[in-house]
Amino acid sequence: MKNYLLLCGGVGGAKLALGFKNSIDSDNLTIAVNTGDDFTHLGLRICPDLDTVMYTLASESDTSKGWGRKDETWNMLSALSDMEGETWFQLGDKDLATHIQRTHLINSGQSLTDATHNLCESFNLPKFIFPMSNQSVETYIQTKNRLLSFQEYFVKLKCEPPVTDFVFKGLDKADFNKDLDLSTYDEIIICPSNPYVSINPMLQLPKLKNYLHDYSHNVTTISPIVNAQSLKGPTAKMMQELGQEVSVKTIAKFYNNYSQRIFIDSSDVSESNELNDLGYEVHIADLIMNNVNKKNALAKRIIDELESK
Repeated sequence: MKNYLLLCGGVGGAKLALGFKNSIDSDNLTIAVNTGDDFTHLGLRICPDLDTVMYTLASESDTSKGWGRKDETWNMLSALSDMEGETWFQLGDKDLATHIQRTHLINSGQSLTDATHNLCESFNLPKFIFPMSNQSVETYIQTKNRLLSFQEYFVKLKCEPPVTDFVFKGLDKADFNKDLDLSTYDEIIICPSNPYVSINPMLQLPKLKNYLHDYSHNVTTISPIVNAQSLKGPTAKMMQELGQEVSVKTIAKFYNNYSQRIFIDSSDVSESNELNDLGYEVHIADLIMNNVNKKNALAKRIIDELESK
């Protein structure tokens, strides 16, 4: 069995990560997660994508919402509202415990990786989830009138302001996670996450960017666009606002320097020849992961293809 590294954002990436977890031994799986949308709120260090992946793989996620923990209660938020505190970022009681524990661990001297693995242990997960970096990289959204922090754009303003560009702060002091030796992975999977705000923060880290460029023949992209629509989140909206066609071709062009293999949905099979012209080896699969069986089936389809190489 090959060793797989998944480059993962939040909900869409977590779905595929769950399929991989259910399909291969944990010793062969590593998941590097975007931390560009991490922020400090109410004094707590919050890592939305790390938590979404962790909750999903531990069967603790609220699948109806797509974020947070299942069977959640909201007593703290209700009490905070009574005090006229900031409630725009919704923190459930059980989710709050995660942020309190992470903040405590980091304040006690642990790296974000160590704190993540400590939390994984509490959810009975292997230590196979890693932040992309132990240093802070902050994603900002440039709109026509102002620069917005990612969570302000994504949660507080519900992705409404039109996007004109993206800014990543802290790159001068950040490295790709040094606990991850890229040379030990046979295959790297770019999960079906938002390319602009989930994967691009990782691509801004020179070590990873250069490695993907040099070993693009070992990198497989899973399209987050199916039949001109986003699988999840504002990807399609961002494409339109940036003047890009909402299509798998746009995804392929975005990753053209980093990947030579792409999985697209059967509904986009007509685009195959153009993707071939861009240098891609194209594979067709069902990319709609709306239940566990489909998540597992897609992961197995990808694994079977790559194991045959």
